[in-house]
Amino acid sequence: MLGQPMPIHLEIYHPDRIVIGVARGEITLAEFGSFVRELAQSGAMHYRKIFDVSDAKSSTVNQDELLAADQRLRTVTPKGPRGPLAVVADPKRMEVAHTFKALTADDRPVEIFRSIHDARKWLATFPVKF
Repeated sequence: MLGQPMPIHLEIYHPDRIVIGVARGEITLAEFGSFVRELAQSGAMHYRKIFDVSDAKSSTVNQDELLAADQRLRTVTPKGPRGPLAVVADPKRMEVAHTFKALTADDRPVEIFRSIHDARKWLATFPVKF
């Protein structure tokens, strides 16, 4: 729809090897899948990432759907190292962030923060990988 903001906005900073994704409103599995595919196609899966979901509304996606989507996305995204992920979430709505952390923490470091400043400080502790 014309004039509507994108549900997930993605900015990739190649010189700094960092990705910032910002979610707004209700996010569907399809939108999240598009976000991950765009990230993979850009060659930035190994970059450090911030995913800010603090302005996203509570999702109707349940844990089983998120797990199924994660499995599907793993088949279409390139294999290889995944960079650390800092999730910024509203303290009153952290359930999806915790579910996402549980699904992906085996692949890479993942932490949940209440502010983007704390997320950036944490990511700064990881070396930039080329």
